[in-house]
Amino acid sequence: MGTTTSDRIWNRAALERGGDSPRQGDRALSALLLFHGRVMNGGVHHALDGMAPSDLAAAAEGYAFFNLDDVASFIRGGTENAVLSTRSGTTEAAADRRYDEMVPDDSYLLARFEEVYEERPAQFAPFEGP
Repeated sequence: MGTTTSDRIWNRAALERGGDSPRQGDRALSALLLFHGRVMNGGVHHALDGMAPSDLAAAAEGYAFFNLDDVASFIRGGTENAVLSTRSGTTEAAADRRYDEMVPDDSYLLARFEEVYEERPAQFAPFEGP
């Protein structure tokens, strides 16, 4: 089975920050994947602590673009939410558990991307190449 255009767009977002001329969907996917990758690597607090405020804002916008408003609100509420703003073993576990409830696995994000891509392909730069 060959690589689909949506696979290539996903990979471009993950590996090339959306490519040379990213459109809104590419930027949203790239920001979402950056945050998600950090969470998968070290947890929610790792992502919050290790990303610039502008990258966190872009990640929240990315989740919102893919109709994951609960995750967008979760990221945006980082300074007001005690689970996100307080660092302890208990709050880290609670933050990770909450994220896992909203984003159960990578395939969940992939399905959301594919739905949005199918509905609004013009929001993503065309894939150029073989």
